[in-house]
Amino acid sequence: MVDFLAFVYRASLFLIFLALMVYSIRQYIESPPEFKSLFRNSSILFGVASLVRFVDILYLYISIPYYHDIHVLGHVVVLVGISWIYISFTRRLTSFFYPKEPKIKGVHAYLVTSLIEVESLLRGSKVLAITRNPEIYRKYNAKVVWVTTTKEKHGVSPTALHVILDLAIRFAQENKGGVVVLDCVEFLILYNGFKSTYKFLTNLKDHLLTRGAKLVIILNPQALDKKEWNLLRREFIQPENVLSL
Repeated sequence: MVDFLAFVYRASLFLIFLALMVYSIRQYIESPPEFKSLFRNSSILFGVASLVRFVDILYLYISIPYYHDIHVLGHVVVLVGISWIYISFTRRLTSFFYPKEPKIKGVHAYLVTSLIEVESLLRGSKVLAITRNPEIYRKYNAKVVWVTTTKEKHGVSPTALHVILDLAIRFAQENKGGVVVLDCVEFLILYNGFKSTYKFLTNLKDHLLTRGAKLVIILNPQALDKKEWNLLRREFIQPENVLSL
């Protein structure tokens, strides 16, 4: 005759692990990207734990080959898995709410009104120019991203801000201390609006600074209203002499 308390104990553990598996799956669907892998692995672990506990219940009624080996191995896997989940969760939680301070040496994000202001900075540096006028940067031996609405294979659409961002990040990763020049902000604003362009510029700045690169924004202040210009001035330095910074 089956021990009633043994059945209740094993069935309870089975239901608990099953509920945790369902919960982890739901959290995987709803969680931010930083936690998705954690909840995905948790779902798998609790699924294994549920299966082991289901085998425990079956053993009360039928004979199962290698049951004791399965039982011991299952317990080890579950205990190790739960320990791993706890450590991973606390580490991710810590990094999510208390991110490490980025290592940025100096501020190298500049807002100027003409290329002449930063000409001395560009000479001798590895340069990526994001521009409407590629020919201007030939004398600097710069790599060029041509921003254009034509369907040229060497051009990038002004609405493809994510593509421009990716190209700039790759340049910064491959060219330590390089300079990224963006001189077509007005054109980007025309196609994306100021709000989206401003978000793009601040995102670009953060990515480049954390990779040791410099960013130069060339923009005519008359193209913006006073509020928009002041927002950019708060994010970018307007140097009198870039080389002195």
